[in-house]
Amino acid sequence: MAKKTMEIARAGTSDYAGILDLQLRCLASNLTPEEREDGFLSAEFSLVQIADMASDPGIAVARDVKRIVGYMCASRVESMPRPPILDSMLRCLEGSVLQGKAITQASTFIYGPVCIDREYRGTGLLRLMFSTLKRELARQFEFGVAFVAADNRRSLKAHVDGLGMTQVCLFEHGGNQYHAVAFAAQ
Repeated sequence: MAKKTMEIARAGTSDYAGILDLQLRCLASNLTPEEREDGFLSAEFSLVQIADMASDPGIAVARDVKRIVGYMCASRVESMPRPPILDSMLRCLEGSVLQGKAITQASTFIYGPVCIDREYRGTGLLRLMFSTLKRELARQFEFGVAFVAADNRRSLKAHVDGLGMTQVCLFEHGGNQYHAVAFAAQ
């Protein structure tokens, strides 16, 4: 389980620098191939993008003695501009059904990016942050959707096996393959 000094909360402006720092330390392009085996971030988000996600619908952060050790973002499907990879994922999801409903026709949010400091991986922190985020968004959304790089096996396992997300489809973007995953927000 996560360390006892842990605080899970909604991100505020004072958390943005810590989010950007953790992002930089976990970005695939900044890691060796061996380090990437332990999980990585595929895309880098700017301060403006982080602030937009934090304002609506929100970012859950994990703090340990005032240091950001994890974050989990959410954004609205209709948010614009959105990265082209999200358009690729949404095309892949067209016609897909979860719990008897068309995912792209329901109230759906985009889950991610998610990042946990290496020192805190495998401690239950992902599950704690996920519970917090779902609890905050359950009244607004029916489903959440995300993508995971096909070569990020640790993240795929954590989200499908650990959090119970459903693999919906496989898509390609920028010469790389990604799994689109979905889950009920309630």
